Amino acid sequence: MDFKKPALALLRRVFCLINRMTLMRFRRPFYFLLIAAGIAAIQSCSGDSESSGSSDSTKQYVHIPPALPDSVYNHLRPGDIIIRKGNGPLSAHIMVNTKEEYSHCGIIVKEGDQWKVIHTIGGSASEDAQDGVQKMDLVEFVKHGADSMLFICRPVFADSLDIKIPERAYAYLEQRVPFDHAFSLFTSDRLYCSELLFYIFKEVNQGENVFEVKKQHKSYMLMFSTFFDTQKFLPVFHLREDNRVPGWSGWTAQSDTLQLSPLDTPRVN
Repeated sequence: MDFKKPALALLRRVFCLINRMTLMRFRRPFYFLLIAAGIAAIQSCSGDSESSGSSDSTKQYVHIPPALPDSVYNHLRPGDIIIRKGNGPLSAHIMVNTKEEYSHCGIIVKEGDQWKVIHTIGGSASEDAQDGVQKMDLVEFVKHGADSMLFICRPVFADSLDIKIPERAYAYLEQRVPFDHAFSLFTSDRLYCSELLFYIFKEVNQGENVFEVKKQHKSYMLMFSTFFDTQKFLPVFHLREDNRVPGWSGWTAQSDTLQLSPLDTPRVN
């Protein structure tokens, strides 16, 4: 219970009473000064409390964008796959349906000395309102990750994927394939993020599907658990070491220092 307001009101009434008595006959300014000091002290405490409450109420969560350690860039190859957890409503919807902790993926490519990501996203979720297959800097792609859920892996289910996968990714980029807002897996004229990879993987793997697919009602879901199958993908980097899967091999970051530790990854073309 806040006692300051009743106490302040009581002191004001006493102040008025003593002030009246002082003016009429007692002429004792000491009481006047005492009561005035009391009122000032309570008002000061009340003001501090209100300003403190106001400060607490305006505190907000600050998102610190994740970043890749510099050492990671030395171990990337074109065709590597990057997946992340997004922080938007569409990402939340995807994760509710798949029951997984990731919601978006893309293909890493290299232009000169710059690393890029080819992916597809809906216009409503894009900062520049661009809809469909598009390209962005790897640094920017990583910044949109949430809760340190970021994973990079290398496809090894066929030969020369570091060449074949980027070639097919650029082909879809040049076609400006729009985003698949219906999330239908049956045609490639519109594509959502993992659907883009689904078709590219089939094209470079002699028509064979690579993805784990789950049916829910009348729709089919492409599962991000696909990328943790070490028979098909080699782990390259995981932002959170505690999320590593059993049998981990590759390059990983320590959760506290983000310093890379080599774990003898064989080179696979």
